[in-house]
Amino acid sequence: MLFSLMCKTNCQSCKNRWNGEMNINKCEETSPKVVGSDHRDINVRSQIGGHLCGIRYAELPKLMGAMNLPSPIQEQIYSKWDKNLLLSIKSFSNRSMTRAVNEAVTARHGAAALLSCNTTPEVLDIETCSKTCNVCMGALAIKKSNPAKCNDVIRSHHCEKNYNKSSGTIEAHAVLNMFKRSVSKYGIYYTSYVGDGDSKTFTILSNETPYPGKVIKKIEDLNHFSKRMKRQLETKKREYERQTLSDDKTIGGKSRLS
Repeated sequence: MLFSLMCKTNCQSCKNRWNGEMNINKCEETSPKVVGSDHRDINVRSQIGGHLCGIRYAELPKLMGAMNLPSPIQEQIYSKWDKNLLLSIKSFSNRSMTRAVNEAVTARHGAAALLSCNTTPEVLDIETCSKTCNVCMGALAIKKSNPAKCNDVIRSHHCEKNYNKSSGTIEAHAVLNMFKRSVSKYGIYYTSYVGDGDSKTFTILSNETPYPGKVIKKIEDLNHFSKRMKRQLETKKREYERQTLSDDKTIGGKSRLS
């Protein structure tokens, strides 16, 4: 029924009735070229869109035909473009991750929260750390034009700046502050916690001891532990991939690392 309905549609460019074939003849090249290449914009977008939607080349002509659009590029060219597309995506992802790292290193604000380990976790405490104060920055902007008002704002407001150390330890110090006030706030000690394996938190909690005479135990998060274990196993597999082990077998294969 759907097929018979589609056969009644006309091409918007040539006005001809669709004959049911998936390989539709190209009527007119209306799509502009991508800057710096000979690739048509619609071809590049359809290829990227197919990957985003999980559609491989075999399904793409059906989709294009159902939408009354010209058929995509040939499969051989599609595969060639896939390699170029992969290089572009890797390059972009590397730049994006580098930018994210730089933003994290130079972060001016940070926040942390302590949650209970119940079946339904509940928030026990939250802490924010800031290396700047927006009110102070606004007051300093008018210091030359209106010094009296600047001084009044500085004296009367509650400054948000409460941290002046490295941006990489904001999270750890936020957790330390929450640990330090647990007794005065709730009358309890946090003697163990589930933590991120890559975090600096445990080192700071061990060195600055929020509870004198009490030892804080860290419980590894299973997700982070599994991730690190997987990464180490993959590293060992690559390291010994072409070597024969003591049992005269390689590290990979059936009932071994795969």
